[in-house]
Amino acid sequence: MSELLPRPDRSRFPELVAGETWVREIPAGTMLTRIYRAGGAHPVEWHTFREYGPLDGRFDPQPEPIGEHPGAGVLYTVLESRLSDAGQRERHGEADPLEEAVSGPFAAALLEVFQAQRMIRRSAGTPVLALFEVARSLHLLDLADSDWVAVAHGNGAISAGDRSRSREWARAIRAHYPEIDGLVSASSLVPSARLATLWEPARSAIPEHPLALIPLERDELTGVIDAIADRYGYILV
Repeated sequence: MSELLPRPDRSRFPELVAGETWVREIPAGTMLTRIYRAGGAHPVEWHTFREYGPLDGRFDPQPEPIGEHPGAGVLYTVLESRLSDAGQRERHGEADPLEEAVSGPFAAALLEVFQAQRMIRRSAGTPVLALFEVARSLHLLDLADSDWVAVAHGNGAISAGDRSRSREWARAIRAHYPEIDGLVSASSLVPSARLATLWEPARSAIPEHPLALIPLERDELTGVIDAIADRYGYILV
């Protein structure tokens, strides 16, 4: 039976005191990955914080009812891979770049964006891969690699359970810790990946220009997208 996430109780949220590991500092220059839709009915830009919501995003901070909520924007990204055994192998010339790609940030971003139907549409809505480096350090509440969730009387379902309940937690966290830039959470699809959900305070960390903007329909992405779809059982169209 799946673990159920209780409703958030802000009276149980700990104060973010120095010396604890609850807030992860993401240094300036860290690369973030995201996939956005540049076309279709609701086109956006690579740096757009969505203020319309709450929608189906797990950590949408907007209050109900659904609508435009200025000052309550959200931007979903994936953190660059942390130092790992694969990274150690790469330094010794043993890593397979394709193997790295199918379990890294691009794979996590791709699977998260297209998970509803498990169908990767490379052209509909003009999906674009965006890579950018944050312009300043970010301070993100760590739901993945600290014990904050347990201390706050939550559980792992915050990252993998019912999304509507996770959004309740997102709103409570946003209200209780207005100074933080967002959250770090584990991907429910690629558990080794870390997702960075950026909220309104993080706008000032977005650079003026991205490192790269690559439409998913570009030929150079075909091999890795094919490999990701095959590995995780997604349909390619």
